[in-house]
Amino acid sequence: MFGIDFTIFMSRPMTRLSEIDDQIASSLACDHLICQGCGVVDRDHSRMRVGSRCSTCNAESESGCLYFPISIHILVDLAQQAYHSTAPVGPLDGPQAQGISTILFFCALREALLNRFLFSHLRAQRVPERLIEKLLDDNKLASQKFGDLFSSVVGSKWDVAVDDASKHTGRNFQAVSELMKQAASIRNEFLHEGTAWSASYEVATECVDAMPSLVALFVSLHNVYIHPLVRKS
Repeated sequence: MFGIDFTIFMSRPMTRLSEIDDQIASSLACDHLICQGCGVVDRDHSRMRVGSRCSTCNAESESGCLYFPISIHILVDLAQQAYHSTAPVGPLDGPQAQGISTILFFCALREALLNRFLFSHLRAQRVPERLIEKLLDDNKLASQKFGDLFSSVVGSKWDVAVDDASKHTGRNFQAVSELMKQAASIRNEFLHEGTAWSASYEVATECVDAMPSLVALFVSLHNVYIHPLVRKS
């Protein structure tokens, strides 16, 4: 975390993530830290200083603790690298090759974020890890996880949870939620039907630019649904 230059992203208010290719995207989109006391997640980088007090629970920080695991950082960076790739493509790949690779990583990112959220929520509810593993194994499809499994774990349907997350932060996450569905549809069309004509450069650009919002959505979901359980315990 030390030495990360946020000025590239922050000094120009209108800069989009798709315009940045000289700094790893995860250093800009995934810099959230978690309080080891109450479990709140934010971008308060003072948490990296030992003894810094949490603004939510007033507990002293023992050390900086990144919220997202390395797998999330890697997927964000892979989507960025795929988008900016200049590798040659064959005659069968067509101009959509760059777009579909970016979209595939974006979809993998959304599912990795969902898996982490569900696992963390179930753990916060003190569900035995063996049962957690079974629930996730029995609901391998993304449609199952975003559907019945999400509703049973959280107590709200996905769209309702997105509304709750939006109200919590004052930031509208409906657009990124719709993009998640659109990207998944393109991914499924490519994997199951072998076509990728809808994987346009424009959609790929939307996916890259939406990664900070996608990450922020799951941070907000954590703070709405998981943080209260951790703090209560």
